[in-house]
This record gives sequence, C-alpha cells and structure tokens, in this order.
Amino acid sequence: MAEDVEVEIFGQTFRLSAGAAESDYMRRLAAHIDERIRAIADASPSVSFNRLAILAALNIADDLFKLQDDLDHASQLMDAKADRLIAAIKQHLTTN
Repeated sequence: MAEDVEVEIFGQTFRLSAGAAESDYMRRLAAHIDERIRAIADASPSVSFNRLAILAALNIADDLFKLQDDLDHASQLMDAKADRLIAAIKQHLTTN
C-alpha cells in the first residue's frame, strides 16, 4: 500500500502519496522544489506562491531538458565511436 508523506514546501504543508517511491526520495524531491522556490523568492520577494511554483517548475523542466540533450549528445558520440571501433576491428580482421 502506498505510504503518505507529509512535506513542507515554502512554508506550506502537503500530504503526498509516495506510490512506488520511497518516502525519503519524496522528501528529497520536495526539498529540491523548496530550494528552487526560495531562490526565486529571494530574487523576487513580491511574487505570489503560484507564480513562484510555476517559475520553479519551468526552471526544473529546463534543467531536465538540458540534461536530456546532453545525454542524447553523449549517446550519439558513444555510438559513433563504437561504430568506428567496430569498423577498425573488422578491417584489421579482414587484412590479417
């Protein structure tokens, strides 16, 4: 059965269903969101909580997309290197 986890984000308490996730993992996620919201609030103290949450979500999504792009690029580089290595091995095997 899914365990409920109580977290605090920017002074507001939320009860979340952890589902398959561990409670500690859910708390780490909430802490990360809290940090991001607080960083934005420090720079823009008059912004509403809803706007802070949206801005934090956009920043986190931006981080995710950049990491996905980096991973895709690294994967493409590895594939290209593997293809060159396979070609070099095949060439070596056919010439010897």
